[in-house]
Amino acid sequence: MKAKTRWAMGIAACAISFAQASVAPFGTFEDGLLAQTRPTGWLAATCRAQAEGLTGHPEALSYPYDSCLWAGEISREGGHGDGWWRYEQTGYYTDGLLRLGYALGDAELIAKGERGVDWTLAHASPEGYLGNRCLWDGAHFNLGKGYEMWPMAVFFRVMKAKYDATGDARIPAALARYYLLYGPEKVAEGRNTINVEGLMWTYGRTGDARLLELAEKAWNAKTSKDDWSGDLTPQNCADDEPVYMHGVSYSEELKIPLLLYAQTGKRDYLEQALNAERKLVRDHLLPDGCPSSTEQTRGNCVHWGHETCVVSDWTWTLGYFLETTGRAADADRIEACVFNAGLGSIGKDFKSLQYFSNLNQFIATSDSNHNPYFYGTTWCQYRPTHETECCAGNMHRFLPNYVSRLWLKDAEGAPVAALYGPCEVDFGWCRIREETRYPFDGKIVFRFSMGAPRESAFTYRVPGWCTAGASVRVNGTRVEAGAPGTFATIRRTFRDGDALELDFPMETVFEEVPRCRYVIKDAVSQWVGPIDGPSGSQGTVVRRGPLLFAYPIAEDRTEDTAEHANMRGKKSRNPAFKCWNLRPAGPFNFALAERTAEVVVSPSAENDGFAASVPPVSVNVKARRIAWELERGKMTPRNPEAPRAVSDEVETLSLVPYGSTMLRLAVFPDLSRRE
Repeated sequence: MKAKTRWAMGIAACAISFAQASVAPFGTFEDGLLAQTRPTGWLAATCRAQAEGLTGHPEALSYPYDSCLWAGEISREGGHGDGWWRYEQTGYYTDGLLRLGYALGDAELIAKGERGVDWTLAHASPEGYLGNRCLWDGAHFNLGKGYEMWPMAVFFRVMKAKYDATGDARIPAALARYYLLYGPEKVAEGRNTINVEGLMWTYGRTGDARLLELAEKAWNAKTSKDDWSGDLTPQNCADDEPVYMHGVSYSEELKIPLLLYAQTGKRDYLEQALNAERKLVRDHLLPDGCPSSTEQTRGNCVHWGHETCVVSDWTWTLGYFLETTGRAADADRIEACVFNAGLGSIGKDFKSLQYFSNLNQFIATSDSNHNPYFYGTTWCQYRPTHETECCAGNMHRFLPNYVSRLWLKDAEGAPVAALYGPCEVDFGWCRIREETRYPFDGKIVFRFSMGAPRESAFTYRVPGWCTAGASVRVNGTRVEAGAPGTFATIRRTFRDGDALELDFPMETVFEEVPRCRYVIKDAVSQWVGPIDGPSGSQGTVVRRGPLLFAYPIAEDRTEDTAEHANMRGKKSRNPAFKCWNLRPAGPFNFALAERTAEVVVSPSAENDGFAASVPPVSVNVKARRIAWELERGKMTPRNPEAPRAVSDEVETLSLVPYGSTMLRLAVFPDLSRRE
């Protein structure tokens, strides 16, 4: 079968028509169905693996996750990090475990997560400060400028999760009292500004105009910090210059002007948000759906990786873009990042993770990090503990967040199928079961269970990658499907037993990754240029639907039992959770020989998903071996600019979903372009 070929900037191609997108003011969709949505099929199995893996075993994560979390004071161990770190990290972890608990109906996880919310509400200071003594009295706990409020920006999401599931009225009341203790100057400092997320949510539930005034003044007073991490500001959100800054902060701060727009309808805020997102996609988005971030954004060079933190923060922010603008492209991006970058950075049993994850990853050991930041260290190793703890906390969030936004509501409260995956959802007047193997297959069936018939809208997404022609049937009768990259709405009287069938044909696409738009001069980072010269590429990737495919490199896997100095004594306290040295046990030096593909489907692997020993779908391609070796014998090398074949033999490679791999070749040197 001849596969389709296109030239594009990876997922970034979705950004081309943003300026012409139709955007409804004050928001299009609404979330809040966290406790009403249950994963099934491969998605339930993957969520359960997460619960049985690191999320359910904080002793394997080590300090500070094996503490009381936010249900008390966390004692300081060692001298590593400022005082706020342990609360930021445990805030991430608690958010993930609580949302995972609601998704699975897991009473133990729910009780553990809600315990922190209840303690925080019950132990507010007399003035109304939330958290603990460390966060009330930052001057005595070495919090650092711009971090006094930052851990509460993280823990707000835990409180929102409980509110969405239970309607606990104490939460918005306590948050309003807390936020109003601060002035705009304090909120404008560094990451403190990310509290605008909680401010706007609380304003939306209390109507207290002082919260909106505080948020607007803080954002409009925002100036960038003069340090390595930087900040988004109204100015750099509005101009066309590339933004080089801490990747987590970029992903977090990106939502601020969008949320201000959602509450005010002021177009300036919307334009700032859309432009800042456009620049992040244009300059930094990698083919696996996540922006480069090691730790700073580093351009679109495929040799550089991204933090696992950014998978969670980028997709969480994209959820707000989706809800506010109603653009299908944001949902496409969420799926691409979760299925590819997210699951590709985690051990398939959820017992280990990477801090930095990379598109091409031929080796992952204690000294294989080829990224400039902490070069030659453990940061690309799959392990339960890491030198800096934030990714070990944030990794728990991306899958539950994806589940929580599978379904949204429109302005009338009617169902919106925003993201796709096997699940059930309860809208009160009806239950909908979504039967699908998506993202391994494009066929989806929604089955309705209800009492009395009811007229309602039903909105679904036609993915932007579905250019082969979607089809939609209601009880077997074909209806107009809608254009790729849009949401379409059916309005009818729904009855018990109704079935709505979607079919999104998935083509195999060979997509060239263009030359880096910008390069970074050094680790301290100065932008140099756009790159001039003749058209070229960094290599070719293979896609099918929302999935990126990669060649899984055979692994020589050994346990790393060394106590690395950069861990500062942290190690897994559960022997079942190991640190791995993964070295290539087979060839990786392949280039594409031709652009043909054969798709192989394995229905028996349906419920195992990305962890299946035989993947649900694979793509066979033709390749030849080239001159390409490990850098210094222990690191993944750059892609060769002019690949040189060392064999005339054309071999068949079986590519699997990127999220199923650990060692992998995903960006192929391409001999087919010259032959």
